Amino acid sequence: MAENVLINLLKQHGPMLSSDLSKLLETKCRLNPEAARKRVGRGCPGMNRLNHIVFPHRARFVYRQEDYGSPFFFRNLMDALRKTRSTYFAALQALDIRDNVMPKNHFLIACGAPIAQKKHVSAESLLERLIKATLVKEVALLGGELYVVRIDHLQMLDETALSAQTKGRLIAEKVTLFAVKDWSRNLGMVSYDSVETREDEDSSTLPKVGTFNWDLAGPSYLFPMREYVNTTLKPGFFVCDIVLNGRVSVDQLTGFINKCTTLRSLRNVGKCLQIFVAESYHNDAFTRLKEMGIIPATTESLFGRDVALALKELCSVLRDTAKLTQNPDALDKIFCDLSRIEGATSTLRGSLFEFAVAQITRSTFLGYQQEMNRIVRDSIGAKAEIDILAQRPNHEVVFIECKGIHPISTLGDEEVEKWLTKRIPVIRGFVKTHSEWTHLTQRFELWSSGKFSENAIAMVTAAQANNPKFKIHLRDADYVLAQAMESKEAGLLKTYQQHFVTHPMQEFERAQTREKRKADRTAARLNKPPIEVLPQSVSLSASEK
Repeated sequence: MAENVLINLLKQHGPMLSSDLSKLLETKCRLNPEAARKRVGRGCPGMNRLNHIVFPHRARFVYRQEDYGSPFFFRNLMDALRKTRSTYFAALQALDIRDNVMPKNHFLIACGAPIAQKKHVSAESLLERLIKATLVKEVALLGGELYVVRIDHLQMLDETALSAQTKGRLIAEKVTLFAVKDWSRNLGMVSYDSVETREDEDSSTLPKVGTFNWDLAGPSYLFPMREYVNTTLKPGFFVCDIVLNGRVSVDQLTGFINKCTTLRSLRNVGKCLQIFVAESYHNDAFTRLKEMGIIPATTESLFGRDVALALKELCSVLRDTAKLTQNPDALDKIFCDLSRIEGATSTLRGSLFEFAVAQITRSTFLGYQQEMNRIVRDSIGAKAEIDILAQRPNHEVVFIECKGIHPISTLGDEEVEKWLTKRIPVIRGFVKTHSEWTHLTQRFELWSSGKFSENAIAMVTAAQANNPKFKIHLRDADYVLAQAMESKEAGLLKTYQQHFVTHPMQEFERAQTREKRKADRTAARLNKPPIEVLPQSVSLSASEK
């Protein structure tokens, strides 16, 4: 009888805290509080307790097994976490604002927990407990990088869909972070060479101020921020977090607000200017940030309406790969609209090169069926992402790896080695279990918008000699351009030449040639020796090198 009562209450009211279940039992069965607590404590078959997440007064979250992981389960869990002001609420809300999928490093920034601080659960420990409670899971996506995914979201979508869904937002956030970095440096808000972002490739650590990680951080020597301590000048700090995924609610900002308020209470940290960047805010979220003295920035307020719309469109088209691969103008528009952001072109070039290649192969691989960003596994569970898969029924299957780099750069040998020793073997292992492809000719190609070193070419030559059953090819910038020209599509060729071939040094060289010819013509008219045009210094931004 008691067992049926507990199950019926959970069935009627849904998952809840054990303390709330005890109160319901008191009312329904007219038990005294002590007896009700003991009966809930004993539990019954079919009633489970959420492990590793303990609530105040030793309360536990209890539920029926069949409700686990359902929307009902997570809605009631979030209500319980909010009511008890749990740190896990902020962490799960940080996931929620990002469609419940985010890189592990980004989660350690956004969850609201410190790196390490007395009387606080660290970000790493918080993530570990959420994993043990089977509320989230670490999954390798997008080239093997670890992502944190809420378990119900993982069940609804496959890994390929998760990759496509997440890629657009991450690229848009990367472009925006670099723009905020340049904006803050150009205004003198931060020390020019000391500001860091989570996207900096030359850094092995995340930006840190106080006991927290941030998406962007840098010391500030502006008068209101700096202070003297025993004649020593100490800077303040500029910190920023970002999410570009629609309108932000006040609950979804809990982790960021917790970080900001805790940071202000630390004695040895200078004054901080805090900013959050989003596409837009709910009214209560905007008001809350203003009340807390935090800047509620949007992409439109920072960069104008055109750039804000371009960033939003970037997220949209990368979720729908067909929109880019079938329309060269879409790719060109994104580049043009975002060109006013310093460094955006080089970021987009690397990220969107595979879409340009997909457009080229769609026009030149006639009779081939095409698919992008397919994730495959071999027989032992190792997986790899195929950037572009092109197959001609009963004839051939082609696996294309894309590496978009600066046009005058050489692709690192380590990237070629990783392709040869890791990705190709996994794909080969998958092909052996794929009955449709087992007997087809297999071709593996690495396309790059730059060059390959002699060592890389030698590695591929040796790999081909050792594996005569399939073909291996390197496709450099000259080959890719030739294929774009062979497509006979004027829009595609224009877009590719403008954004993947032209670079600052070429423009500089053309300008120097024009100046030299102009000087020669002037000298000829005046019957004087030609004037030597001295080359001017050219500096490339770090993102263009």
